[in-house]
Amino acid sequence: MPRSDIPFNADDAHAFLPWIIGIMACMATLLLCLGVTVGGWIIDHHNVYANSFTVTLPVANDDHPAKTSDVQKALQIIPGVSNVNRVSENRLREMLKPWIGNSDGTLDLPLPTVFDVTLRSAAAVNYDAVQKQIAAITPGAEVDGHERWIASFANFSAVAQSIVAGLAMVIICGLGLIIAFTCRAALKLHGRTVQLLHSIGAEDNYIMRQFQREAVKLALYGAAPGALAAGLVYWGAGIYVASLRASLLPALPMTMTHLALILLMPPCCGGVAWTAARLSVIRQLREVL
Repeated sequence: MPRSDIPFNADDAHAFLPWIIGIMACMATLLLCLGVTVGGWIIDHHNVYANSFTVTLPVANDDHPAKTSDVQKALQIIPGVSNVNRVSENRLREMLKPWIGNSDGTLDLPLPTVFDVTLRSAAAVNYDAVQKQIAAITPGAEVDGHERWIASFANFSAVAQSIVAGLAMVIICGLGLIIAFTCRAALKLHGRTVQLLHSIGAEDNYIMRQFQREAVKLALYGAAPGALAAGLVYWGAGIYVASLRASLLPALPMTMTHLALILLMPPCCGGVAWTAARLSVIRQLREVL
């Protein structure tokens, strides 16, 4: 980096500003990583559940005799259905462990019969008609179309992602404001040096570039460690969540998208600092000089 004609090293900003920028970059990176994770989780679950639905039959008793074979045959002939699988009891107990625990007493609990029905791609199903058809065979049966709640949850997640992205943008914009105020303060602090440079022929753009280089340097010094710290925190959180082995908690994988966000955060902060310094310094120079 070219030598600066203005003694910025004497400013207190060199001691404190990189720490502030690092904290802000860390928070923004973590927010964006979480937003990407939520978006990927929704896409994965939508692909899994969009072309399927579940049929649950009540526990067989005198009032509701088992008619699993009749229900399975009725499901197989529904237009658009490609496969009908009965969920095993072991699989049901695994799915219920987060809710009912792992004690021996739960092994004796009667379980309903559950069918996992897979649809052909882009197949449309009238779930109300299927509900009536299956209920006529086995009263109390329930048909759960996954795409109903997936669509609702996707809308909620889109709002959550927008909020997370908005908060990250607010943090980055706040970083720009801090750089702008710091540059204005530095310009006043080094006013005599700036006037001397101007008197010997230095143009406003030359002086402005001095402040821009300094602002970008401080931003990179803070944002690079901050983004790295965010990546380590996110990676450690992913390992901790995976060690809990709780199916209710979403995984926190470190994907290429997350790595790209971590790597792009320092240049992004540098660009914001470059722009903020340019806009604030050039205006102040025109007012003062």
